[in-house]
Amino acid sequence: MTDTIWQDLKACMKEKFDADRASFMEQAQAADDGGWTKHTPYHWSRTVDGERLDYWPSRKKYQYRGQIRRGDVMRVVRGAA
Repeated sequence: MTDTIWQDLKACMKEKFDADRASFMEQAQAADDGGWTKHTPYHWSRTVDGERLDYWPSRKKYQYRGQIRRGDVMRVVRGAA
């Protein structure tokens, strides 16, 4: 019985992960200003203030100035522009 509950929980978590990923990708595509170099559908980059900004839109994850964060990457782009 415990295995069944665990399998159901894992399936539910995967569903949420996949739904979030699809939603984040839709949001990123809608907010795309054309300034990104798209290495793959899941890895974009651009130069902001002379520094490389790497972005993984499916998880809202980005790396800028050596720090990895999650959230609104366009705030970083707008703040430096």
